[in-house]
Amino acid sequence: MSGTRGPLSTQSIVRRYYGVWLCYCLAGGFLGGVYPLFLRSRGLSQLEMNSVLAVYFAVSLLFDVPTGAFADALGRRRSFVLGCLLRGLSFALYFLSHTYALFLVAEAIDAVGTTFCNGAVDAWAVDGLDEAGFEGPKHGLFSRISQLSSLGFMASALAGAYVGAVDIAWPWLFGAAGFLLSAFAGRWLHERPRAAAPRGRRAMGGAVRAQIGAGLRQGFGVRSVRLLSLAEAIVLGAMAPYWLEWPLLFKDSYGTGVWVVGWVYCVLAVGRLLGSEAAARLVVVPGERPRLAAALTTAGGLALIGAGFVAHRPHQALVLLFLMNAFQGAREPLVQAWFNEEVASEARATMISFRGMMATAGGAIGLLLSGVVADLRGIPLAWKMAGTLCLLAVPCYLALRTRVDLTLEAPGGPSPV
Repeated sequence: MSGTRGPLSTQSIVRRYYGVWLCYCLAGGFLGGVYPLFLRSRGLSQLEMNSVLAVYFAVSLLFDVPTGAFADALGRRRSFVLGCLLRGLSFALYFLSHTYALFLVAEAIDAVGTTFCNGAVDAWAVDGLDEAGFEGPKHGLFSRISQLSSLGFMASALAGAYVGAVDIAWPWLFGAAGFLLSAFAGRWLHERPRAAAPRGRRAMGGAVRAQIGAGLRQGFGVRSVRLLSLAEAIVLGAMAPYWLEWPLLFKDSYGTGVWVVGWVYCVLAVGRLLGSEAAARLVVVPGERPRLAAALTTAGGLALIGAGFVAHRPHQALVLLFLMNAFQGAREPLVQAWFNEEVASEARATMISFRGMMATAGGAIGLLLSGVVADLRGIPLAWKMAGTLCLLAVPCYLALRTRVDLTLEAPGGPSPV
């Protein structure tokens, strides 16, 4: 892989990081609100819709760590470009599909593509900033990325909703084109040549396998990585079904066209933006992160429970979901930066993928469970159950409080972050 002659400046790294992420989010956002409406238009029940997305999580579970190891061993840019091309293929197949079986195939391809992208850009940015001499916590950087993601998704979700009002399948074509552009934008992720880049298929396979083994050992062996990954699994297990359910509920409650889900998505995305902005402005002491993450998770879970109680009143439900998204928008960059500071540079993409593997396992279980509950008892009960499940992640964060506090009290204090 071609690289630069020397390290990029911190400003150049941040600009490239933001630009690639924004392009990637614009591509995926076209399905922001219309995805479940499209599946319902093709005759799928709530459980079948949830099971399609569960296949995405199940395939991600199998491929997250191997593709993260691919990125660590063979290059983050190569991994990202390949992932974007696979996602573009998946969206094109979705556009052509009319049967449940083909939806499962398309979703599986999308999952593999996503795992090639997951962690690659984040790991590239964090390593580049460290190499360029950046000092200080990085939760502000991840907060800005969360805001850019929300803005990108807002713009393309709104466009996708209006396009979907004309033909519910067209947003898939827009998304496919967006991922092709994202693959082109991946050229901005210039990397320095790796010291011992493997040559030949056998050597490349051996390097990836070695990285997988080391990543799994560290993931399960390091307490902070294990607990943070478990917490993410619980939260995603609670939240993943909600993203398939709210467009259906609001579309039916307001009794209007597909375009309404685009505007509802924008309201929810503004909540995430405000939460991310609040997180970016926080001065977070490492010892306070467990308490803050636990508080934000609790608040988000309670807001989702409340939305379940007032789901028959769409305006009130929208307010509570707005608050839930604000709490989640603040939690995610905080926890993301925390996790990145717990892992070594040479295994960063693999560890991010390990966290993703744990999260997708939780997401798949949550989707199937919620799909059964929503079909039998309705979406409001599913939201009450999901909010309660979210609270189970709180002990994982609080269990790390003693470890952080002891580190701060130890001679010499914590390592600089």
